[in-house]
Amino acid sequence: MSFRRYLLVLATSISTVLVQGQTWCGKNYMANQTVVPPGGQFVLPPQSNDSLLAFRCAPGFRPYLEEDAKTAVFVVDTRIVYDWINGASPISLPGNNTKSASQSPSDAGNITVTIKVGDVHTTQSVPLGVTGYQVPLDISKLIAQKTPYHVDCMASYRTPSSKTQKYFANASLLYFPNSTSSVTKTDLRTGSLWVRPVNNSSSGFRPFIPQGFYVSFDQYLAKNLSLIDQLKADGFNTIHPIPPYDNATLFEQVINRTIELGLYIIFDMRSNYQNLSAVADLVNTYKDLPNLLTWETAHEPDGNSDPLNAAKLAYDLIYQMDGYHPISIVLNCEDYNFSPYVEGADIVLEDAYPIGINATYSPVWDTPCTPDFGHCGCDNCKGGLIDIKARVQTYKDRLDILGYDRTKTVWTTPQAFGSGAYWDTTPTGQQWAAIGLISFNHGAMGSMSYQYPTTTGNVTTIEGTATNLTAIITESIQPFLVDPRATFSVYSYQGVDAGLWNNGTMYLLLVANTGDNEVIVPWSAVGLGKITNATAQVNRIFSVLQKFNASSLTFFADGIGIYTVTL
Repeated sequence: MSFRRYLLVLATSISTVLVQGQTWCGKNYMANQTVVPPGGQFVLPPQSNDSLLAFRCAPGFRPYLEEDAKTAVFVVDTRIVYDWINGASPISLPGNNTKSASQSPSDAGNITVTIKVGDVHTTQSVPLGVTGYQVPLDISKLIAQKTPYHVDCMASYRTPSSKTQKYFANASLLYFPNSTSSVTKTDLRTGSLWVRPVNNSSSGFRPFIPQGFYVSFDQYLAKNLSLIDQLKADGFNTIHPIPPYDNATLFEQVINRTIELGLYIIFDMRSNYQNLSAVADLVNTYKDLPNLLTWETAHEPDGNSDPLNAAKLAYDLIYQMDGYHPISIVLNCEDYNFSPYVEGADIVLEDAYPIGINATYSPVWDTPCTPDFGHCGCDNCKGGLIDIKARVQTYKDRLDILGYDRTKTVWTTPQAFGSGAYWDTTPTGQQWAAIGLISFNHGAMGSMSYQYPTTTGNVTTIEGTATNLTAIITESIQPFLVDPRATFSVYSYQGVDAGLWNNGTMYLLLVANTGDNEVIVPWSAVGLGKITNATAQVNRIFSVLQKFNASSLTFFADGIGIYTVTL
């Protein structure tokens, strides 16, 4: 099927699905419907004028295996915040204790932290105001089991003028028996995954940033296995077959080919996840696949208004039966019942598709789009790259507010389609790349584009861009994203989005212009004001419609760049 024919099928399928539903993201959208506020909005926490301690702890990895027991660590966060996020408690600091005080938390000394798992425990002094502080804890005296261990974390802090202040947090430790089948660990220090090579389960685990595509099983994979080879040739490392998987024989052929090529696979239960008997059968059948990366259950449950507890019920059952692989869901709405749906996931994918939409009027339904009504293909979007920045960052912020900043992470779903239904154009290769870079800047730890096949040809197309970009992400970007020692800052300057990582010896800079105007960005505006000799200090890895000189970076519309910098 040609790409253009595929777009027509996509437009028809979207319209068909929506006709079956009464709302999308809780909103009415058809001409014969009235405006009814959807509800389900995320409630931001109230602010505090006084200092609050957000004391949190988590195992370094989920799960730990028996082979990891001697080197296990727990991650402790002792942030001082001024919002009543989950678990935040008042803390009396030396001197001025208000938000306007100039005192840094690092001046406030240490806090004593005790971590206890059954009869195993440790106590350590941890600086106040830090994130990602690692506390070693030998867990080899525990019995490796499929039942989670409860973890108690306690902290005490005292100033010369205050009584001892005590704080409590808890966590769950998964400490599993070793397995020769596939295991996907989540590094809770960074949010990245760790895997073993598909065809070598005896090899060690390594950090992994998924890069892949959704591909329809019945429309494409069942008819043409060579698409899998092409994805591999393009540099992708993961494939997400879209169900239904009705032909078991052909689906087995798809699985076998992905194994031969060393690709990881995401198993999608969107059609079955509300049927727990079906979920149990699928988990039993596929949990030992040598290349199983993750399970995916609910696909756009917020758009479809699926039962709020459905994803969590499936999540709990899958962990009872497996636990060696994380679970993802995909959310489509900007703000509709976020909190209950993410209860059922370790990984939350956003799938905002803003390129080519009319953000205020739906060409499909011939109705306006507002925060309370309508469906324009990208919920509450403006219609550009700025929507990706907003969506990924908003999801990350909400997970932090809910207390899940360590235990749940965000992936992105770059738009790789268009020219039909709500979208009057398909993203260029450059725009597709920008979606990925912006997502990394705001905390995404995986990228699964929707969907394949996509535009192909020269470097202006998505597939033409991917052949270069996938290797760059693996070789140059991934080492910074997965490094728990790396520091990170995000910058915004006149529409240019920038992420800056520092691993102690080198900086990584990812930049993308989210606007249509030419912008000149001083190095200082992206945290690199100490550059004195750009020719010697700045290494261009990849850029399009973007250049630099000794004093600044210049961006044209949709310009993007990837650089390493030494200072």
